[in-house]
Amino acid sequence: MKPQFHLPLPTYPDAGSFTVVDNALDLARHNGAELVASIPQVRVPRISPPFPTAIDIDTWRAQAESFSLNSATALKEHLADAHSESGVTVRVHDFEAREPFVFERFARIGRAHDLSIVEASELSRQLSETLLFETGRPIVLFPATSVSSRFDTVAIAWDGSVAAARAVCAARIFMERATRLQVISVTDDKEIDEGDRMMFISALRYSGYQVDDIPVQAYEESPTAALQAAAAEGRADLLVAGGYGHSRFREFILGGVTRDLLVRTTLPTLLAH
Repeated sequence: MKPQFHLPLPTYPDAGSFTVVDNALDLARHNGAELVASIPQVRVPRISPPFPTAIDIDTWRAQAESFSLNSATALKEHLADAHSESGVTVRVHDFEAREPFVFERFARIGRAHDLSIVEASELSRQLSETLLFETGRPIVLFPATSVSSRFDTVAIAWDGSVAAARAVCAARIFMERATRLQVISVTDDKEIDEGDRMMFISALRYSGYQVDDIPVQAYEESPTAALQAAAAEGRADLLVAGGYGHSRFREFILGGVTRDLLVRTTLPTLLAH
């Protein structure tokens, strides 16, 4: 059975990047997966302004929809060129969606696949949040640079929470191919039961993994910076973390580490909620 990875590519108001396409293809290639790229044609509904305005609404609508169409065309062309060299099976899922329901459609598509792939940035934060909290599937965030998607060393951000445990389950597809695991716990951010942490590490070792136990302290840094620094020092290729927040009120109570990772990550990161 081949894993099915989902690559949502926005076309308006900002287009998906060619770099995330390249990273997604590389990720699929290294993990024997097929890639489904969902590319929307965005339709902007007609609106009647409640008061006179100098803005030509119909012209603006036409320009917005034209931008979406041109972005979709460019992304498909790049995808076709890049995937011919990768050997990855790629399917393009074209669909039409009206604003502001495009991300909702992305989430519905994401539920049918093993994970969704997004580039971490402020521009894509709303899409990442929607996928994380509305699909029931993990997301893999990439930095805005080309990186190797061969995950030989996987770092796990472990705090004993339910979200962290779910993230570990979601990351099994990558952990099974890894040669080494790291369990990184930021011990001065929140109270972590040491006995439970050691039981988790022991369970991984009994499963046959080579595991490094890495407790760290953030001190004056943010927990996110401490996690990423420890992962980088250990030459990790992937960071696995639980995504915190409430789907309905995520803008208000999104966890600090989750919020930081969605907009800025230094290495590929799997989040699961």
